[in-house]
Amino acid sequence: MSGGMNSIDAVKKKIKVLQEQAEEAEERAEQLQRDVEKEKRTREEAEGEVTSLSRRLQLSEENLDRVQERLAAALRKLDEVEKVADESESKAAHSYKHSPGLA
Repeated sequence: MSGGMNSIDAVKKKIKVLQEQAEEAEERAEQLQRDVEKEKRTREEAEGEVTSLSRRLQLSEENLDRVQERLAAALRKLDEVEKVADESESKAAHSYKHSPGLA
């Protein structure tokens, strides 16, 4: 009987070892699942941030375009005003030089 008991004990030990390995594998799988879920949340948050930053960049670029257009218009107006001022100054100087008794 002692040979039969040893076989049974060996089988019981093997079952216990396999159960422990199965429990460890389950715990590891659960931990990996938690890690995957955490990484997924982190990725989703990062994607949301990228979307938000992309939108902000687009709005900033649109604002820059509007500001550049306004600047170009202001510079054109300034150029026109300077030309008118130069012409007025030139006419005034010409009139002054050719007015009798002023030159």
